[in-house]
Amino acid sequence: MKNFTFSVFILIFILSNAAHAKTLLYITHESKAKVSVYDADSEKLIKSISTGESPFHLSLLSDKKLIAVSHKGVGADYLKIIDAVSGKVKLSPSIIVGRYKRTGEVYLTFDNYGRKLYAIDNNMNYVDIIETEKWKLKKRVMLGIQPKKGIFSLDGSTLVIPNLNSNNIIFLDTLKDNISRNIKINGQPSAAAFSHDGKRLFILDKENSFLLFMDMQSGNIIGKAVVGNEPVNLLLSPDGNTIYVANYASNSLSVINEKTTDVITNIAVGIRPLGMAVDDKTGRLYVCNYGEASIAIIDIKTNRIIRKIPTDATPTNLIIVRE
Repeated sequence: MKNFTFSVFILIFILSNAAHAKTLLYITHESKAKVSVYDADSEKLIKSISTGESPFHLSLLSDKKLIAVSHKGVGADYLKIIDAVSGKVKLSPSIIVGRYKRTGEVYLTFDNYGRKLYAIDNNMNYVDIIETEKWKLKKRVMLGIQPKKGIFSLDGSTLVIPNLNSNNIIFLDTLKDNISRNIKINGQPSAAAFSHDGKRLFILDKENSFLLFMDMQSGNIIGKAVVGNEPVNLLLSPDGNTIYVANYASNSLSVINEKTTDVITNIAVGIRPLGMAVDDKTGRLYVCNYGEASIAIIDIKTNRIIRKIPTDATPTNLIIVRE
């Protein structure tokens, strides 16, 4: 009887903790020297973390609850590693990432195993591959001109990197960390994402305002959809059936059917939409409105804005972290 009572107590304790677990939004502000942390449920600011001037991009190492942050500010060319549990800067590895202050952008992506961090420098035109065990630089690979954020294939064997001003997509073999494929694009590729079955690659063409559909086997463009002006970011819904495109100069999101390539709707989200993240549990899509200091919350079932969260200036990129 005592064992049974103890087991029930433990079960209640676990369920209680799960019920009270918070979902947090970590947001960089390019014009500030901090990362803001919001409670996604209450939509309230709960913490500001000083990381260095002009924090730009961030990536989550989920197993260890660590967040890597890059910066654009003068003198802020080192990585900052935030402990997502305490909300404090835990490490400042002595690895310089980003040498063109103000104009340079460094995009961060952890591999599927959390063993390597890929830091893509879009002014120096290379990717630094950093081992996370000791936070040491392992290798540097030259890319095209003005590379953007990389995206991993589902199995993590390939990192795809769009290069805006050399008009090509680079495929990096993550086992050897060598370039395995290079495909030219008729336009300016600004972002990419894989279909859930891995058979297609979705590519934004910033110059011509297209979403391109590439067949992975042949490397051919097999379809396209017209989106808004200056498309800069995209992501898929959790079921993979819908593509969301952030149109920076149109102040909108284009919502596209992944199978038919038809535009379902356009959502006016706010001024200069940039970073995005989707919560697969709540069905909420969060969009950084860089030009109006807010985060738009969208219900992906209805494709309508629920509300906007006021933030500090220039919300740039964001990630979702579960405590």
